[in-house]
Amino acid sequence: MEKVNPPKWLLRFFRWFCASELHPYIEGDLLELYSERLVSNGKRKADKRLFVDIIMLFRPSIIRPFKGYHYSNNNAMLKNYFKIALRTLWKNKAYSVINIMGLAISIAGATLLLTYVKSELSFDRFHSKADRIVRPILIQSTAEGDRYFSSNPAIYVQTLAEQMPEVENYVNLLRLSGQFNVVINNKPFTERTYAITTSNFFSVFDFELIQGNSQTALAEPFSMVLSQKQAIKFFGTEDVLGKMVEAPGYGGTFKVTGLMRDLPQNTHVELDILIAERTLPEDRARALYQNWTDFSSTSYIVLKKGTDLATFTTKADALADSNFAKAVADLVRFEFQPLADIHFESAHIERDFAAFKGDKSYVIVFSIIALFLIVIAAVNYMNLATSKAVFRSKEIGIRKVVGAKRKQLVTQFLMESFLITGIAMVLSIGITDLAMPFFNELTARTFEFNLQSILDYAPLLLAIAIIIGLLSGIYPAVFMTKFKPVKVLKGEETSGGSFNIRKALVVFQFALSTVMIIGTLVVSNQMNFIQNKYLGFNKENLLVIDINNGAIRPVFKIMRNELEQIAGVSEVAVASRIPGEWKNINEVDVNILDEKGIKKDSIETYYMSFDPHMLSVFNMELKEGEFFSGNDQSDSTKILINETAVKKFGLENPIGAIVELEGRGKSSYTIIGVPKDFNFQSLHRGLEPMVIGAWNNPNAVIDYFILKMEGDPKPIIEAASLVHSKFDTRTVIEYHFLDDQLANFYEAERQASVIFKIGAGLSIFISCLGLFGLASFTVQKRVKELGIRKVLGASEWSLFYMLSSSFSKQILLAFIIASPLAYFIMKKWLENFEYRIDLSVGVFLLAGFGTLLIAILTVSYRALKAAHSNPVQSLRSE
Repeated sequence: MEKVNPPKWLLRFFRWFCASELHPYIEGDLLELYSERLVSNGKRKADKRLFVDIIMLFRPSIIRPFKGYHYSNNNAMLKNYFKIALRTLWKNKAYSVINIMGLAISIAGATLLLTYVKSELSFDRFHSKADRIVRPILIQSTAEGDRYFSSNPAIYVQTLAEQMPEVENYVNLLRLSGQFNVVINNKPFTERTYAITTSNFFSVFDFELIQGNSQTALAEPFSMVLSQKQAIKFFGTEDVLGKMVEAPGYGGTFKVTGLMRDLPQNTHVELDILIAERTLPEDRARALYQNWTDFSSTSYIVLKKGTDLATFTTKADALADSNFAKAVADLVRFEFQPLADIHFESAHIERDFAAFKGDKSYVIVFSIIALFLIVIAAVNYMNLATSKAVFRSKEIGIRKVVGAKRKQLVTQFLMESFLITGIAMVLSIGITDLAMPFFNELTARTFEFNLQSILDYAPLLLAIAIIIGLLSGIYPAVFMTKFKPVKVLKGEETSGGSFNIRKALVVFQFALSTVMIIGTLVVSNQMNFIQNKYLGFNKENLLVIDINNGAIRPVFKIMRNELEQIAGVSEVAVASRIPGEWKNINEVDVNILDEKGIKKDSIETYYMSFDPHMLSVFNMELKEGEFFSGNDQSDSTKILINETAVKKFGLENPIGAIVELEGRGKSSYTIIGVPKDFNFQSLHRGLEPMVIGAWNNPNAVIDYFILKMEGDPKPIIEAASLVHSKFDTRTVIEYHFLDDQLANFYEAERQASVIFKIGAGLSIFISCLGLFGLASFTVQKRVKELGIRKVLGASEWSLFYMLSSSFSKQILLAFIIASPLAYFIMKKWLENFEYRIDLSVGVFLLAGFGTLLIAILTVSYRALKAAHSNPVQSLRSE
């Protein structure tokens, strides 16, 4: 039985506020309920429910009285405070609306952002063995530095399990190709979210199997498990056990032996089809578990409890050294990556099974934006409450005269603060619900906001409400209760030093907003720069069609000719890989030869195969030499290398030079041309050496048709589908537009840009709400002064300038404080890009001017209204 160990801080909080005569009984009930939930629901849910229970107990009948003071009727007193708070809010409707709207919007914005943050931080942590699951990472030493791969020999992990007692279990994942082609009821499907895996998959991971037996579902050859959405896609129903799936490429028909619940969105793998490993042909299975140089598997190892990862890594690395050939052992080593680290710590890992890679910097940024929103709204309340204190000074003085103690007054004003925060919190739920679909579209997630999710969010919402209530209420409450009743009732009490504090809060508030505005401008400018930067080739109006059936390759010229006959298609090329590639780009070892033809250096280089049409389809430029002639026999012995490769290989006269390529075999090739450098990868990375071979070069087979289009793409796609179905009856056409594929490199930045804009917009809106309220109270406070000045001949412009200049100076000071902070933050962010904009002064000036203009427009309504007012109205009682 799991030990009952509730969070100590929760119990300490409960004992702090609970009346001493009650807490032994209530605490006993709480612990009993906690124990039951611990057994039935697990520790996480039990902790969450305990938090909610304790917060719900925070009410007048339970709270202990203040030490040294005994309430004659605690409930009646609090009820009276509540009535006064409601009346105050109703009396000051504008003040109430400004505070409630500001807080509601900030809580809703913070809730949305923290929902995303919570999801990111929870990746892969829902597995019961998550803290003990690791995956081997192969580290290859090269002349350019270490390279990291998530692939490893399956025999290595099998040997670890056999020889190291620290290993409790393991599972392998494998893909034979990028796609899995099946036929169901004579209808072809091409799927990519599949894996060939071992029978103990569900023993390692806690993915739920709805139908079938988790121990045997993948035990037999040609067994298959489908996700719910895949079952619907294939068969239109989730009742799929026993149904058959034809897979011509695997030489047989699969039987569906299990249905698993769709994988949650906070897991790094994307899997909808699981195939039993025993389906593999005997020779492939033998190679998998006998060949130490077959780096095709991704493995996950469950370590026994108490295993020290550093010690295990040392022993496992030694085991690898003793089994690899010496030439390989000197170049490779292994480390073991914890499951919970995969999402954030895999950007550098190649050939990765992880479909979703996160960026912790964005989690930090979104958390900061959420904090900014809450702080800005709290500052609004503090500013408005202290400004309004002047108009409540006599009320406070009278209360003190008739015997009210300071603690009672503090309680009263905190009651008002919590009432406003509570109303705002309820309103924020509705705003969050309305905004959630847009937020899901923005983040490409499927967050839900229903009754259950509201209960799940309850601790977060209550925590935010309590924090805001205390932050925004404690200072005004303490400040207002410091008034001395004698001076107040004589009309001598002033706001004193609070004026400077209010100024400081306005500066702080707008400094935060200005940082966000500068960040928004920088991110937008960088995104525009990326989208408009010339990459060294044409990326517009190119339709890319995948070759998913090997039967097409021998007749690709015939199919290309038919594609070229489509109206709106001006030219068609074929290639093994293309710029913006989303699959793994092939690599070869280029052996640099001396004058005698002896190898003097070997450099690992990216490799693509092109046909002669690629030069014109992509509008690439040749720096020197020539492109492929179209003579297949002579082209097969020739290659081109880019400018970066020329420098890397140290070739002064590359044209006519002979090099060896080691990839699928080893052959010599003559360099015939040097195309100008083009960015074939994300602009996060710099230019790298590239070798281009002819379409029939054995180092890579053609994988794409690239259609250069003119006009409406819809009829072209329809016509291309007909051509494709004529040559490939086994798979459906799979296509994308090249510019869309290139844009996917920067999807995280695009999302961040939009969230920055929304965050900056909300922060400046909330700040301006507060500024409007502050300007209103300033005018109200100085109404007689304005009347006297006007009677004495002051112009409306001078009055307007007097009222707005103070706020303008505060905004300018906020800009001066915000600029260096924003510069430091955005300079660090831009370092993620190899190609980036300069941080120009213009961006900062635009942000400062924009903030100042918005602030002046906000204040101007109240200032102009005051300047236009009739002085008789303000001075008639004098």
